Amino acid sequence: MKFPIRQPFFTRKIPLAWQISLGTAAILLVVMALGLHYIWAHTMSILSEHDRDAAFIQLQNSQKQISLIYDSLCSNINLLLYDQNVMAVSSERSTDMDHEYLSHVTNIYTLLTSMARDNRYIDSLFLYINDNVFISTIMTNSVTFGARERVPILQSDFYQEICDSVFQIRFTTGHEISEFHGYHNPSAENRPLITVGCASGSSYQNLRKRVILINLNTEMIDSLLRSCFGEDSRAYLLDSNLSLLYTTDTVEGEMPDFTPLVQGCDAMGQFPASLHGTTGQAVYMCSKDNGLIIVKYIPDNENRQDATTLGIFFILTFVLCGAIAMAFMQYWIHRCLKPLDGLCQKMSEVESGRLGVQIESPLRNELGNVIRHFNLMSRALARMDEENRKAEKALHAQEILALRAQINPHFIFNVLNTFKWMALSYHATDLEECIAALAEILLPVFRENIGPIPLRKEIHYLKKYLLILSHQFGSQVSLDISLDPELESVLLPPLTLQPIVENCVRHGYTPDGPALTIRITAQAEGDVLTINITDDGRGMDADTLREVQSLLELKENTGTGSRHIGLSNVHRRLTLNYGPRYGLRIQSTPGQGTRVDIRLPVPNQAEPKQDIL
Repeated sequence: MKFPIRQPFFTRKIPLAWQISLGTAAILLVVMALGLHYIWAHTMSILSEHDRDAAFIQLQNSQKQISLIYDSLCSNINLLLYDQNVMAVSSERSTDMDHEYLSHVTNIYTLLTSMARDNRYIDSLFLYINDNVFISTIMTNSVTFGARERVPILQSDFYQEICDSVFQIRFTTGHEISEFHGYHNPSAENRPLITVGCASGSSYQNLRKRVILINLNTEMIDSLLRSCFGEDSRAYLLDSNLSLLYTTDTVEGEMPDFTPLVQGCDAMGQFPASLHGTTGQAVYMCSKDNGLIIVKYIPDNENRQDATTLGIFFILTFVLCGAIAMAFMQYWIHRCLKPLDGLCQKMSEVESGRLGVQIESPLRNELGNVIRHFNLMSRALARMDEENRKAEKALHAQEILALRAQINPHFIFNVLNTFKWMALSYHATDLEECIAALAEILLPVFRENIGPIPLRKEIHYLKKYLLILSHQFGSQVSLDISLDPELESVLLPPLTLQPIVENCVRHGYTPDGPALTIRITAQAEGDVLTINITDDGRGMDADTLREVQSLLELKENTGTGSRHIGLSNVHRRLTLNYGPRYGLRIQSTPGQGTRVDIRLPVPNQAEPKQDIL
């Protein structure tokens, strides 16, 4: 039984001591918050400026490294385009059937291989002559004639752009290695590539067009950027068209907005940016020689933690002093209000249902008065609760007695009808046997204060009842009992099965129909024992089944006029003694029979609330 506290403690009038304590604490918190905000903002400004300066230094170092690689690329491209062997192969007078031609090709192989070996930034090189011959340093190491149809890169827009802008170096990404030579190698696919391309003219000295494509080693580019900016940095390498060539950001699918760079790219600068749900600054540096742009993203939260730590450090002394003052204040307040804490605890116990608790207090002030009135209230609530429990128990007992008185006349009436039929149909030779069986059945009914009986005893009474029925129906009604011997000791209220079997016979048997078989089984699942009583009689239609189920759902019996009062009484007795989880469950199909499930607690899990029928 719970009695909610109408007025919580925190809504009462705050004592003066609490007012002083809370007011002082509020002033201290405001002063600390303002000081922390000022120090944090000032520190953030200093750290952001320092990070920008450091980032520009890092950009200069990385730009120098990239420029060195770019200058080396230009030198190697010029070397290849104007190599005498390349010039000889590019000559319109050259033919693949010529021995001298093959000698030039061998020399080109040697040059390409040496160039790839001596320059760590080169992943692979490809030389295309007049769109139909290519030479590469990987995969094939051969000269391929008529290659245009099977080399995808020759069909790309990037290749056409290179051919249209001769003697200009172009960058691109997103191509796979197989696109450059036309051969598929699963071990070499899907690696990131940065491709540098340049082409020569085709009309100079009757030479065929020559195109050089160099794939850069992205691992080296990544190592270069991370060595300059840090392992966890977010750096981006862009070409002059603001196309992304490479990034150290491991999170895919999002990049900063580089639009501010379009509006006029200075040699270096910064602009606001956002990335992965964070805000920050993007610092950049643009090379006038090669047009490459390096961008580093600096999130704001990178400095926020350091600034916060520094701000907390600056006000730590102030906080410590305030904490010491508050500790002394709280100690004194706690000492004064300790009895009130005990009162609140006892009130919580009363709220949870523990009535009658008392508080010992020697106080003679206002708080002591409150405690004494609480003790009086707690005792009064305990007395009221005890009286309510007694009344509820008496009402429960009266209800069970009413059920007992209700079922006895009903059962006796049905048996007497059987005797009447026997007297009319026979010469009363079996009357003694029926009376003896009836007496044994009625014994638990009229016995005072009878408690639950084992299932095997209930089965014994049920067989006596079937003996009586056999004189009326003969072999037309049979009982099939299949029970686990371990379940025969389960306790249940007496005369639980008989009303259900009686209902099966009265409503399932048809005189001119087939014989009626009633089967009884039982099984335990978890903490529930289910006894199944099934007949193969005529069953119940939907309306009758709804009537029976609604009768079981009633919390009390409304009268004795129902045809299924026996089922209602059994269900009511079970729910009263074991709870609403238990009782009867009924299923029926017209022409197929009826099934009644009796749900009981498993052995030793529950005991009836009192001796019952």
